[in-house]
Amino acid sequence: MDSTLFAQSSSWIRVLETKLLNENELERMVLAKDARDAYKILNETDYSSHIGDIEKIESFQEVINSGLKDTKELISRITPENWVFNILWFRYDFHNLKVLLKAKYSGKDFDEIENFLLKFGAIPTEKLRRLIFGNEDVTLGLEPKYEEYIKESIALAKVDYEKDEDPQIIDIVLDKRLCKIMNDIALRSENGFLIKLTKKYIDLKNIELFIRLKIQKRGEDLLLKGFINRGYLEKYRFVDAFRKDVADFAESMKHTDYSDIIREAIKGYEDEKSFVKLDKLTYDHLTDYIQQAKRIAIGPEPVFAYFWAKKNNALVIRSIMVGKLNNIAPEDIRKIIRTLY
Repeated sequence: MDSTLFAQSSSWIRVLETKLLNENELERMVLAKDARDAYKILNETDYSSHIGDIEKIESFQEVINSGLKDTKELISRITPENWVFNILWFRYDFHNLKVLLKAKYSGKDFDEIENFLLKFGAIPTEKLRRLIFGNEDVTLGLEPKYEEYIKESIALAKVDYEKDEDPQIIDIVLDKRLCKIMNDIALRSENGFLIKLTKKYIDLKNIELFIRLKIQKRGEDLLLKGFINRGYLEKYRFVDAFRKDVADFAESMKHTDYSDIIREAIKGYEDEKSFVKLDKLTYDHLTDYIQQAKRIAIGPEPVFAYFWAKKNNALVIRSIMVGKLNNIAPEDIRKIIRTLY
């Protein structure tokens, strides 16, 4: 991929970066006396154009989603070689596929889960609804090879679910399929930054899979089925560790980039009996890597980094607003918000 094609879009992105949430605005939101005052601070950010659309502060998520949707549409307009950004968009499509398939198999109506669908994917959610809930032969509007791949992924998830009726298998199958297509797009781009990003993402998904299965006392067969090749970490490391105590996993990965993440994630589960710490640590690791794009002047990297930063802002804002609406103290809110890009 010729990075110079992104000269104009990279310059545009540098301007937009100056409007992202900064540490001062973040701290003011955390220290605001209540949710309404925290909400008002969004008027000083690039979410201001959406604040007027929402009357109730409890609907802040609509403001955040509108901002992300606008950002995705802007990127699609100002960048060449749009196919490479499917590394970003397909993550939302596969999330939506999980939600829709689980809903269908559990007998839920579409109306019950519509609010859980994300509108930032490459495929309109209405098309996915018709494909899964209506069993229609829908054209998804993708390149033929991607169109075929998505439909094949759905078919594979259905087959594996119907064997054991285990909802977790839908996540396992679709996570693996998502990582494969992300890696294929990165290799097609021949961009070192994106190749490394997808390899790290694959490593972290394998780590998440290992920890969840081990703590849930699931079988090794699920690890083998869900393990995703093409990362930096070899399969044998996970298989050997799976036969030992979960606490030994960090030690077996001590010479990798992920040993601290594993150790802290396992402790986080022991303390809180949830995987929130695991999710935060893996996300922050990717954020730290993506920040390297700040040193790249021209190419797809600054565009990727900007969307990630915008999404990061959205997650931080959501954590603060939820905290404020639930009267959580500022010091406790600081503990749950993610690293600001």
